[in-house]
Amino acid sequence: MAINADEVIETFGCATEENQIDSLRKGQVVELPETGEVWVTGDLHDHRRNYEKLLAAAELPDHPNRHVILHEVIHGDYFDANGAEGSWEMLYKVAQLKCDFPKQVHFLFANHDLAQIHGEGIMKGGQSVCEAFNAGVKRDFGTRTGIANAAITEFLLSFPLGVRTPSGLFICHSVPTDEQIPSFDFTVFDRALTPNDYKRRFGPVYQMIWGRKTTPEGVGAFADKVGARIVITGHQPQDSGYLVNGERHLIIASDHNQGVFLPIKTGKNYSMDDLVKRLHKFASVDA
Repeated sequence: MAINADEVIETFGCATEENQIDSLRKGQVVELPETGEVWVTGDLHDHRRNYEKLLAAAELPDHPNRHVILHEVIHGDYFDANGAEGSWEMLYKVAQLKCDFPKQVHFLFANHDLAQIHGEGIMKGGQSVCEAFNAGVKRDFGTRTGIANAAITEFLLSFPLGVRTPSGLFICHSVPTDEQIPSFDFTVFDRALTPNDYKRRFGPVYQMIWGRKTTPEGVGAFADKVGARIVITGHQPQDSGYLVNGERHLIIASDHNQGVFLPIKTGKNYSMDDLVKRLHKFASVDA
């Protein structure tokens, strides 16, 4: 990919600002309007073909009341011979999308985002994806690497934690574990964030985006606290594309050929069965 470093860095800055000034955003949650649609994805992990299919099917220019939610777009499978990974390009593409459709495109902060910011060693295929990501940025930006990394970090930190529909759906990357929910700081959704919120193990942002294997009862307690009927997350890999974790928790994945996305109306009440019936496999999309 031939790049113009100034243009890429400027685009990340533009998208960061659009995230921060989003008129639908209240604190750390995007509140979707009563009228319209939202297309929900799971983890994308630089699956470029699925992203292309999503954009082609969504037709955002022709549907101004259609919203798209994206999360965990970095850390995929595009490595060069030296082990450098190129998912900064996908991050740039979604930043461009936010700049082009600022009222329609929304993100969710995810654990791989925080790991990349902190330089934590998430391993994939025996190597650190964070180090591989850094190597890809250094390869492509050269002497502008420091400025590019700063722009990427600011962009990731501008992501909200959740998206809420008027019909009672709460969409987030993941939820805290059963053990963490009773003491979880739910004010994190309503206020400006501090460094302590991202602190390993104890920060509420960290607990939320890293939580796994929460039981249906735990998710129910979380849902009650955030005023949701059903919670939709990603984070946990799903070979079939999705998992129903009880009556109030749907987990979806978008990072492989059997991955899915969920197009729904923002103001319509859906049961869990309704949501599952509306799941679309990327493999079925002609684009």
